[in-house]
Amino acid sequence: MSIVQFWSSIHSWLADPSAPAWVQAIGSVAAVLFAVWVPAWQRRNSQRDASDNRARQEKEHLKRLSTGLRAEINAALEWAHRRQEALEPVLKGLQDARAKGAAIRREPIQPGSMVVTDAIVYRQIASELGRLPPELIRSVVLFYTLALDIGRIADGAPTAEEAYNSVFGVVPRLKMYAMLLIATLDKFERSDFAIDADIHPKSEEVKKLATKAGYPLDQVLRERGIQP
Repeated sequence: MSIVQFWSSIHSWLADPSAPAWVQAIGSVAAVLFAVWVPAWQRRNSQRDASDNRARQEKEHLKRLSTGLRAEINAALEWAHRRQEALEPVLKGLQDARAKGAAIRREPIQPGSMVVTDAIVYRQIASELGRLPPELIRSVVLFYTLALDIGRIADGAPTAEEAYNSVFGVVPRLKMYAMLLIATLDKFERSDFAIDADIHPKSEEVKKLATKAGYPLDQVLRERGIQP
């Protein structure tokens, strides 16, 4: 039985002409109070429902942002793995050839051939980064700044060998930033997208990722302001 139905049944009893005068008087007062209380109660419920709906929509939006970022970051991480595996034997071959007295052609790389990511998702959501926790914003900006710089640095190198060396030297750092960002996204998702959740990377987590990425632990701890 709804509250309105309940009140209707009570009101019928209180308004019964055969009821004593004092009962009818109570019914009149109760009717006035009820007329005031019901709209207020309905407004509170409506506001609560609207607030809950906005919270659900915000979580769904943050989930889509996280999913899009994760896909783009994973693609960049895969690029870094492949490029590292491809460049290592090339650079070693060039060193061996030079040691044997071979002439190395000094030509630049094909422009754009070392682009890590087009950052399509990042560019699309850049105006919405403020909806993310500060630690996640910082991780996103650090990663994409580095990822976009790699292509520009390689294109600016005078020779292909110098471009390969510059990219090969920064790939471990790129992998480290990508894995840290993914780990931070994981924490944010596990917190049910709570803006005030503790998603700051712990030193032990960073140590494991640094080992996996082949990036100096002390360096990443300094860069991220993390106490060892």
